[in-house]
Amino acid sequence: MKQKFLPLVAIAFYLSVPYANASVTQLDEVIVIANRNVYDQSVSAEETAKWLPGEFNRGELHLGSVGETNTMKVPYTATSLTQKTLDQIVPINGSIDQALANVPSIRIGTSPIKTDFSIRGMLANGSAMYLNNIPSMFIMASGPMSDMIGRADVVIGPAATLTGTVQSYNGPDGGQPGSVFLYSKRPDVNLTRFTETISGYGNYGEYLDVSRTGLGKNSEWGVRVLGQAAKGGLPISGAENDRKNVFTDISHEDERRKTNLFAGYFDDRLYGTERRFMIDRNGSRVPVAPDASMSYDDPDFMHQYDYGWMITFNHEQKINDHMEWFLNAGMNETTIRRFIYVSQVPIDDEGNLKGARVWSQHFFMKNRYTQLGFKTNFQTGIADHHVTASVDRSWRVHYNAKRADKKNEHVIGNIYTGITFKPSMYSYDNSDTLGNDFMYQEMDTGLNIMDSVDIDKWTVLAAINRRHGNYRGKAKENKVKDNHWAPTIGATYRPNDDLSFYGTWSRATTKSTAVYGGYDNDGEMLDPVNLTQKEVGLKCKFSGLLATLSYFDINQPNELEEEKDGKSLYTRNGKNRYKGVDFSVSGQLARKWNMFGGFQYLHARQESTAGGLMDGMPTDGSAKWSTVLGLEYMPNDALSILGRMNYVSSGIINGNTPGKELSVPSYTSYDLFINYKSHIGSLPVKWSASCYNLFDRSYWIHQPGQGSKLMLSIPRTFMISATIDF
Repeated sequence: MKQKFLPLVAIAFYLSVPYANASVTQLDEVIVIANRNVYDQSVSAEETAKWLPGEFNRGELHLGSVGETNTMKVPYTATSLTQKTLDQIVPINGSIDQALANVPSIRIGTSPIKTDFSIRGMLANGSAMYLNNIPSMFIMASGPMSDMIGRADVVIGPAATLTGTVQSYNGPDGGQPGSVFLYSKRPDVNLTRFTETISGYGNYGEYLDVSRTGLGKNSEWGVRVLGQAAKGGLPISGAENDRKNVFTDISHEDERRKTNLFAGYFDDRLYGTERRFMIDRNGSRVPVAPDASMSYDDPDFMHQYDYGWMITFNHEQKINDHMEWFLNAGMNETTIRRFIYVSQVPIDDEGNLKGARVWSQHFFMKNRYTQLGFKTNFQTGIADHHVTASVDRSWRVHYNAKRADKKNEHVIGNIYTGITFKPSMYSYDNSDTLGNDFMYQEMDTGLNIMDSVDIDKWTVLAAINRRHGNYRGKAKENKVKDNHWAPTIGATYRPNDDLSFYGTWSRATTKSTAVYGGYDNDGEMLDPVNLTQKEVGLKCKFSGLLATLSYFDINQPNELEEEKDGKSLYTRNGKNRYKGVDFSVSGQLARKWNMFGGFQYLHARQESTAGGLMDGMPTDGSAKWSTVLGLEYMPNDALSILGRMNYVSSGIINGNTPGKELSVPSYTSYDLFINYKSHIGSLPVKWSASCYNLFDRSYWIHQPGQGSKLMLSIPRTFMISATIDF
């Protein structure tokens, strides 16, 4: 599948020659040690100037409505991942969570048809991601296309107070344990780039990136267009994907105004990529992970199609030197048609399929979001105030037509000896003809007020969010009106520019959520979410490195899968308590050597469960230790060799009786990335080679917050690409 993009754009070079007869003065030798911030021409000098030594992280990040903030002043564990990080670690046709794995607080790993990951042992997914400051662009089953993303800012902890109103869907949502702010690639450079890739088993991809800046009468406009077409086999036996997208980013900036419009269409089709398994709590052990290279659904028939469009709009305008107003707006529509297992593949402790069911689904969702506000700065005595106030409204309607197998009659077998798909399964898929079936509609309105106060070496952040929601479900009784307050208070003390101490207390709330996912109590409304976090920590810059150390204590409502009276139910029972320590470090170790890494220690236990039966038990899927370490060697300006290790210690799935624990083995994975810059004639070319799961290990990946679910690892995956700049 080869595509040619014409015409090619000629490159003009202007050379300047110094005056030959200038007088010469001999100076003493001066050695300057500095971060060179050299990446490639797809990133502007203004952007790379914000990169920290090592160029994996930025020195500023987006903190909700507060806007761009120095990392040292943020009273959270927070990381801003650069475009270098995304380009080196995320496959251009892959998932953004590959880069999120660089953050010690985040553990990734799910089926390619999902966006699930975990933050400090709590479930998160695409609904925790924002695109250009707009929430609700992504959900559990539909995530961002990686080729359109230029940077990712990660704030660990409940940040609904700082980001506005978040929809309630697929997990804690408004109570999400963190926020991932994704930003599209901007037209801040002049670029014509073509990339050709090969990965998996004959998976070819073509990518075009054309950017122009300095357009218009006063050179105030910029336009960037990105396109992708990739198709072919995946490393999972028989699995395939077919992915297409096209996006455009239009920017305008002058002395008073800054405007950005992003829009695009995406179409992602996956075949045979199921990786999710549910372990039988009645069993005596967790079965050994099967061969990760094998497919455990039918790749010729079972599938997920995810397609739709999205638009975001951001505008800031100065009123005077002390005040500006802003508008953030967005909309999208997502359609998912699929024929897969219901929720996951259930297995017993011998690997036998136990009640595996299949379903057809037609999922359709519309989202609309608008936020209008102002920012002002003023002084009261020695205090310098930066106040932000806004009102936002989010609207969503969700249709979900499905047909689920109730008799467990189509799929039988064993994950080690083979799975049989009965002929009856092939007439059961009607995902292409299922009509729309209304599931719910939600309208949420939020009032957000925050004040960031600088007093000498102190920065105090105080914020409050007032949420008013209206939810209407399919059943007449499923109507909910909710009113919640979510406060945040944090303080940072910086004795100097290279050291800061911080503490914060924050709470996120949301309405009761509807059960969804093939359970027998689908549609039932659970109790409201109330997530609180306390955190203290320090940040320190030294010898070209930035390190963060923090202690956290989080309370979250406990959600469980349970079998009762022969029914599979999803219920809320007590709360989960997460306490632990985070450590992260990133920067330049020495000349030619860069690194990132860190660890998390997590003590996750259940509390206040019914009758106290589960009190003190670990939360499902939790692991005490997780570690990430990345090391880059750059022998010269042309070559980069980067290795990454991720380790997760053994975890626990709770058995069917109090005190019974099923141990999930620990695992370590290794990835390798090589980038080399050269030329073909006069054209710059970057060659890239990536290998994920370098030693091709098969292992279970913990799935915190998802009951007894485990994910089977992806087998060793290669990708080779050539990127040409014209």
